[in-house]
Amino acid sequence: MFLISPEGSSLLQCTLIAFGLDSINLNKKADSIIVDFSVPDSSVFWSVYKSSIKYIEDVLPALTTGNFNIIKDYLFTCRSSSILCIKDPVENIDSIESVIYLLFVLDEYFKNVYVILPYQKSENVLRLIKEAKHCLIPFFSDSLSTKNTILFLQEYRVINSKLNFTLFRFNLDYNFYCDKMLLDFGVGTIIDTDFSSSLQKQILSPTFSYRDKTNPYVAALEKIVNLNSLQTKSTDNSNYSYYQNENVYKELKNNLQKTLIEEIKEFAQEKDEKKLKNITKGLVFKIIKTNNLNIPEEILNRLSKELCDEIAGLGVLEDLLEDSSITEIMVNGHQNIFVEKSGKIFKTDLSFSSEANLKTVIDRIIHQVGRHVDEASPIVDARLKDGSRVNAVISPISLDGSIVTIRKFSKDKLSIDSLLFAKSINQDMVEFLKLAVLLKKNIIVSGGTGTGKTTLLNIISSFIPENERLITIEDSAELNLQQKHVVRLESKPKSQEGTGEINIGRLVINALRMRPDRIIVGECRSGEALDMLQAMSTGHEGSLTTLHATSPKDAISRLVAMIYMSGIEIPERSIITQIVSAVDIIVQLSRYQDGSRKISSISQIHKTNDDNIYEIKPVFKYVQKSFGNGVVAGDFMFCDYIPEFISSAYQNGFSVDIECFK
Repeated sequence: MFLISPEGSSLLQCTLIAFGLDSINLNKKADSIIVDFSVPDSSVFWSVYKSSIKYIEDVLPALTTGNFNIIKDYLFTCRSSSILCIKDPVENIDSIESVIYLLFVLDEYFKNVYVILPYQKSENVLRLIKEAKHCLIPFFSDSLSTKNTILFLQEYRVINSKLNFTLFRFNLDYNFYCDKMLLDFGVGTIIDTDFSSSLQKQILSPTFSYRDKTNPYVAALEKIVNLNSLQTKSTDNSNYSYYQNENVYKELKNNLQKTLIEEIKEFAQEKDEKKLKNITKGLVFKIIKTNNLNIPEEILNRLSKELCDEIAGLGVLEDLLEDSSITEIMVNGHQNIFVEKSGKIFKTDLSFSSEANLKTVIDRIIHQVGRHVDEASPIVDARLKDGSRVNAVISPISLDGSIVTIRKFSKDKLSIDSLLFAKSINQDMVEFLKLAVLLKKNIIVSGGTGTGKTTLLNIISSFIPENERLITIEDSAELNLQQKHVVRLESKPKSQEGTGEINIGRLVINALRMRPDRIIVGECRSGEALDMLQAMSTGHEGSLTTLHATSPKDAISRLVAMIYMSGIEIPERSIITQIVSAVDIIVQLSRYQDGSRKISSISQIHKTNDDNIYEIKPVFKYVQKSFGNGVVAGDFMFCDYIPEFISSAYQNGFSVDIECFK
């Protein structure tokens, strides 16, 4: 983009220069176009161009189609009329970024784009200056005009430090002092031309020819055209700088996306995400090539990845899902995305382009598992293909945009060793849990949100012998058991018609007919707790489940409350008696101030004969001693209580290798 600024002269002179440069390029059969931002309100304006003028406002709508050949065809209908003007003052343009993008597209089709600026230093004019590569400033050779030109140069350099300048001086008479001022300032190229009154009359004459190289004015214009800086097409670096402007980049991306959506429709039935991304990537390159866009490789790769992620993937969430250091992703409306790392929450600089874009991603996630979300059913649980747990809440429940929470599934299979390394457990506790699993004790893993209950359940399940038949029951399948004989069941929500629901409780009842050795329920949340307890009490020992509670005592209270949710009407004492008969061990997880997750206690439910029915006897507990420099310090303690089943373990031939029990 080559600016012609009227700072040291008049708009008429800028118009004459632009028209002259354009005419010389025509003679050289080199395409060029004039884009005049001065409002055409004078007869002189029309007399200079001598042709029909096309308007920027009429061209801008073609940008939204993504098919830039429309612009090319429109401007090339008559080669002599490659002149774009503006209907209203430039400061009234609502989207100057669209205009700048148009200028870039023109730069792809024309060897030179000559842009005439108006006098006003509006915000839009400053944006044009900021994006330009070259600037031609005509001025007169007198002292006042020279001083003003130097001031303009200083101002322009502040706006755009990379702008190259060419000064076009109209010599009225020679002035040594003016030459010294320009030399001291350190200007770029200066091209002089005679500009006598007789020459001005010749230029305005209808018979004036820009083929006459003996004319000093034409010869000066020839020098400008022949400057290497003007003949060099935009390089990748300049394009890169141009596309680094986020507004420009977004404009290009949005335009391409509209075309891409139409192109991708014929592949709507493709379910393989990887294959669909490859198809999308090919279409992106096809669209760019069709429209002859010269986009630097780095920008093109970014554009291709983002469009592929949005069309065939989960948009801006893709990179977050790939980041192994992130354990949770929280989207609070389309503009705010937070992540959890090492137990601490951070705000990212990522966002969705719109609320509609975020809802599209939600729909893409839940449709994979046959679920739906709408105003009538605005809350949904789902999972990603990698096992990550997803919860989404939309309007009218969510008041500030759609909310998405993703508990990431760890691609690295955690083991007891990883818990030991993280100091979330000690070796004696490991041996105790292993023995409890082998002796088929019913275990509840209790903890608050994000404490790692499902992760621990997965690890504990690794102690189950290979020859047992396991049935897992979950709302959204997350468990990843290592045994060979595993049957996985997942609940099914109501359809849009309100039918077809299969809840956890029904799956537990059905699992009893499937000859399980153990039943593992991913999480007890409601009335299914009663079915789970009945299963534990009727010959299906060694079952495992998790629930939300902040302490072992709270876990018992939660179980009582959940059983009441089933609609059963029996005394609380009877419910507690059934809980005590069914549950053997409660493993309590806690998250501490430094973000670390630890087993805060392992307790046995000890049956008593008095009115209290039971007591919770801690076997191990974590004692925090300090919190300094952002790190929690403490020790795992043995509580001097050895459960009765430990002694029976010896009788059954088990080797109890627990140091604190010796």
